[in-house]
Amino acid sequence: MMMNVNATSNLFSSVTERTTKKDLDKEAFLRLLTTQLKNQDPLEPMKDRDFIAQMSQLSSLEQIMNMSKSVQTFVDTAAQLYRTQAVSMIGKTAVVKTNTIMVSNGVPETKTFTLNEPANIVVRIYTQDGKLVKEQKLGNVEAGMQLLAWDGKDETGVRVKDGKYVFKILKSTGNGDFEEIPSVESGVVSGVQFDGSNINVVVNSKIYDISEISEIYA
Repeated sequence: MMMNVNATSNLFSSVTERTTKKDLDKEAFLRLLTTQLKNQDPLEPMKDRDFIAQMSQLSSLEQIMNMSKSVQTFVDTAAQLYRTQAVSMIGKTAVVKTNTIMVSNGVPETKTFTLNEPANIVVRIYTQDGKLVKEQKLGNVEAGMQLLAWDGKDETGVRVKDGKYVFKILKSTGNGDFEEIPSVESGVVSGVQFDGSNINVVVNSKIYDISEISEIYA
């Protein structure tokens, strides 16, 4: 279900550029060959091997141009297929990865995460530009689904402004390092949005890039 529309768009642009260039190369090659034939010395016409070599180059250009057109057609078809698949998600339940948390009227929304085994957990909250707002050391947390409950205050105990923040849930690996645990939420896909080459889905009234979907089911 994962699909990289940006990659598709980049491939489409690249193929289009290459196709245009090959068309120009072919026309330039034909003009050059015609000029050579017109202006050749009758006493010293183009040698067969030179003529054959240039015709082989023309044949190669033709093959490359045709291949580029085929790739472009494939990209167009794939892009349309991705859009069709995205629309088919409407009404289905999607599980999306999320690392943002909204604060409204001073109250942060609740997030969930799942542990496969007990672990020492640290939660870090950041502003969108990466500035650390608060670090919460939850200590040893039992396995299973857990709630991330942030009080909406920074390290000094001052309530933060309303808006969007970024959070990381980190599990201690025991050697001083931490491993990030993804937070997910589920909901029914209520809409699909096409923003240029990007495809977004609406889940629980929130907009997610389609690449953030980890699972979808009826």
